Amino acid sequence: MAFWMGKAMGSMFGLMTGGPFGMMFGAFFGHLFDANLERWLSGQPLLLSQFSRSNVQRLFFSSLYRVMGRVAKSDGRVNEAEIAAASFVMDRMRLKGKQREKAVAYFNEGKNLEVDIWTDLHSLGAALNPAMTQMFLEVILTIAYSDGEMNAEEHACVQKMCSELSVPASLYDQVHQRIQDAIRQARGGDDESEQAVAKAYATLGVTADISDRELKQEYRRLMNQNHPDKLSAQGLPDEMIQLAKEKTQEIQTAYALIKKVRAR
Repeated sequence: MAFWMGKAMGSMFGLMTGGPFGMMFGAFFGHLFDANLERWLSGQPLLLSQFSRSNVQRLFFSSLYRVMGRVAKSDGRVNEAEIAAASFVMDRMRLKGKQREKAVAYFNEGKNLEVDIWTDLHSLGAALNPAMTQMFLEVILTIAYSDGEMNAEEHACVQKMCSELSVPASLYDQVHQRIQDAIRQARGGDDESEQAVAKAYATLGVTADISDRELKQEYRRLMNQNHPDKLSAQGLPDEMIQLAKEKTQEIQTAYALIKKVRAR
């Protein structure tokens, strides 16, 4: 594995933003739960509009690791970089004991090409808000790029995932570009300060020609959208809250850097 890979991994995970992360779900009523449980046991798509918070969290968690496994296995072989990347995600989510065992089991299920991971993923897509969609996408693209590039098979798998989750093309392009930029930066490229500013604009999802007023509005919108407490109330799994906290910190740091540069 190339010596720049550890640095690239750190850069890519540093780019993870809680941004697109938020699930919608209804109250937990007994008869609705029973209906969903019956559908789950019979293999039918789950009715997420009738999902409890705990069931949404479970589906998000299981789907995330299954898709990670599927992307890693899509080209026929799971390599060491992909295993290390999956382990890194588990570490970042602070998974231990039984939680980590579950994550590994879901990852292995995803590696089994005979297992249907798409039905649950399609159901999950109906429950995700923009912030959760982005976080899901960022984790999966990080796995796809863990060895430095995304091959054709991995790309096709990621596109299938985007289709099932109804990921907007604009969001995919934005996240994809950030990860590619991180890899280029890790390999050595443009002036670091220019890259830092460019990354700051990308983190906020805006361009350098945005006005100060619009920049402030977007900053406030992102902070509100990605607030860990808000996302937790909407169904973000507790294991993902740490990433959401890091996202808000990244947004704050990016905004502070841009303001500093503009004040010169």
